Amino acid sequence: MLKESEPWRFPERSYRLLDAIASNIEPDDAALGKWFAGYRQQHRTRLAADLRIIEQHVEPGARVLECGAVPLLMTGVLVELGYEVSAVDLAPERFMAAITSLGIDVRQCNLETEPAPFADETFDAIVFNELFEHLRINPILTLREVCRVLKPGGVLLLSTPNLRSFRGIRNLLLHNQGHAASAGVYRQYEKLETLGHMGHVREYTTREVSDFLSRVGFCSEKIVYRGGYGRGIVGLAERLAPSFRPFFTLVAIKVGA
Repeated sequence: MLKESEPWRFPERSYRLLDAIASNIEPDDAALGKWFAGYRQQHRTRLAADLRIIEQHVEPGARVLECGAVPLLMTGVLVELGYEVSAVDLAPERFMAAITSLGIDVRQCNLETEPAPFADETFDAIVFNELFEHLRINPILTLREVCRVLKPGGVLLLSTPNLRSFRGIRNLLLHNQGHAASAGVYRQYEKLETLGHMGHVREYTTREVSDFLSRVGFCSEKIVYRGGYGRGIVGLAERLAPSFRPFFTLVAIKVGA
C-alpha cells in the first residue's frame, strides 16, 4: 500500500473556495451560529486538505456522495467545482436555507440505522471524512451500505484520527488516555444529549481501518498522513516521521463483483 505525507501548506485556491462558500452559509437556528463559526475556523485547514485529496483522486464531473455533509462547506465547494454531488446527513434541517440556496441534493439519513437512500452502484466516489470514529452501533452495516451504493472500481475517501500517532502515544503514556484527537469518554457520549450525535467512540490505527474495509468490499490503495506540526518535540517528530501524524486519509477502491 502506498503511503505519503500531506504537505503542510495547501494551494491558496482551496482556502478561497472554502471561504467563498462559507460566506454564503448560515444555520437556520441562530443558536448554532457560534458553533458554525468555530467549526469553520477549526476545520479550515483540514477541509483544504480534504479538497486537495478529492481533486487528486476523483475525476471532474464524477458523481460524488458526501456522508455527513452539514455544515455544507465541502459539499458546496464540490458543487462549485462541477462534481455531481449528493449528500446525506443526520439532521440537514439545521441548514435547510443554505441547502436550498446552494441547490444541493442533501437527504436526511442516519447511516448507522438506515439504508442509504440511493440505488445500488450509483456513485463514482464517496467522501466519508471524520465519521468512522463516531460510529457506535454497527460500522459493518454502515460501510456495507456505503459499498453498496458505490460503483465497482469507485473510490472511497475515508479520513479519521490516527491513534498510532505521536499525540496518541503521548496521551497513552503520559495521561493514561487512549486518544489522539478527542478527550474524555463521558464528554464524547454526552454529545448525544447536547448535540444530538455521538462524539468519538474510539480512534483507530491505519491497519485497523484498512483491515476493516477489506472485509466489507474495499481494497485500500493509499494512506495519506496529515495534520499536526504543532510546537515542541511532538511537532518536530511529526515532521520527521509523517506516519505518526494525528490524522490519515485512506484511499480505497471498491472491489468489482
